[in-house]
Amino acid sequence: MLIKLCGQLLSRTKQYTNTTIITRNMSIRLFESSDHAKYYAQFRPDYPDTVVKSIVDYCKLSNNDFGTAIDIGCGTGQSTYSLKTYFKNVIGVDVSEKQIEQAKLKYHDIKFTVGPAEDLSFLESGSVNLITTAQALHWMNHEAFYEEVDRVLRPGGVLAVYGYGIPVENKKEAHNLVSHFYSQTLSEYWSKERKFIEQHYQSFHLPYDGWIRNDGLEIVKNWSVDQYTGYITSWSAWQKYLKSYPESKDLQTLHEQLLSLYPNDEIMTIRWPIFMLLGTKPKA
Repeated sequence: MLIKLCGQLLSRTKQYTNTTIITRNMSIRLFESSDHAKYYAQFRPDYPDTVVKSIVDYCKLSNNDFGTAIDIGCGTGQSTYSLKTYFKNVIGVDVSEKQIEQAKLKYHDIKFTVGPAEDLSFLESGSVNLITTAQALHWMNHEAFYEEVDRVLRPGGVLAVYGYGIPVENKKEAHNLVSHFYSQTLSEYWSKERKFIEQHYQSFHLPYDGWIRNDGLEIVKNWSVDQYTGYITSWSAWQKYLKSYPESKDLQTLHEQLLSLYPNDEIMTIRWPIFMLLGTKPKA
């Protein structure tokens, strides 16, 4: 049964659900269940240090100070925390109260606030050195968000947008199984915005001339089959699928198939391609 499998994967944590809400045509709220937010925090892959280092190196090109950094769509704070090493003040912003609750539990020395990306009225104009948003721009109203970005960034300030694509497993048979689950079993349950992640934001543009792309980084994880299946449980499409088929054994079947490919606690190597867009607000 699904509940039994989830319990095994997540240290006997309760089964969870997902809610999707659209507010004022602004950022879309996901992971509103506290349990789902916990699963998201536990299993989502974190970014390697090379991501924040690439952003910091780009900031240095414009002689940008390292005063205030804002992480928009911060979720449970994974990407926010990495900024603290380099910036004096770091603030994480997300529309999900449950995600922010999880972030505050994990990171006590960072300020987190609930709110949409398109309304940064708590920030003064020209007060921010860096704005980052990881795996979130596809949920936003770009015009409204970019207007706020331009208002709060200082001249020479940087906007960094990044995310990761579909995972690639180290065995072809495993990749075929997971790809079928992703694109066939869950095909009708992915949001229409998901295509932008699959396309690595190729159709997106930053509001500043001379912005660049960096597609040379990746996330690499060596996980057990249990860990990887736990990651799959955090997929929003799987959560929607469960609402329609609460007794589904599809994930349990996938888990068992992966175990047959990685027997005796054999470790999986999974790679996620990272895509990054970087732009600088012109100096006066």
